[in-house]
Amino acid sequence: MKISKAIKEAQKSGRGIARRSQFPRPIWLIPTNTTAQILMVTKDGWSSRWEPSTDDLTAKDWIVYG
Repeated sequence: MKISKAIKEAQKSGRGIARRSQFPRPIWLIPTNTTAQILMVTKDGWSSRWEPSTDDLTAKDWIVYG
């Protein structure tokens, strides 16, 4: 699904989003409405900085994750 739909679905269930193309170790993104922006969770920890690429913004392989 598109990123906008994935974010809306994730917010309803309190979960995050990820791209299928990044499996088996996806970057898990947790959208927020805070100054923390989008939290990014990786195998090494988390960060509050995620800069999406054009591919990320136009991809249709986003899923609700976590």
